[in-house]
Amino acid sequence: MREKLQRFMMGRYGNDGLNRFLMIVALVCLVISLFGPSFFYMLGLIIMGYAYFRMFSRQTYKRALENQKFYAKRFFKICVK
Repeated sequence: MREKLQRFMMGRYGNDGLNRFLMIVALVCLVISLFGPSFFYMLGLIIMGYAYFRMFSRQTYKRALENQKFYAKRFFKICVK
């Protein structure tokens, strides 16, 4: 089973920092939806879907650029403070 998963993921982008951030945001939205409006539930599902889209994408160059932009904005905000 592990070999099948490795073969499936060959040529795909995989997980990165932006995906981890998106998954955390999606989880927070899903938890908020337990106590608040259902809008957060749909938002969490959409964010999670985008994270999985990025993970299974074969356009590795575009996903790497997105990740670099995310880190550039994130580190810029930390350095400015």
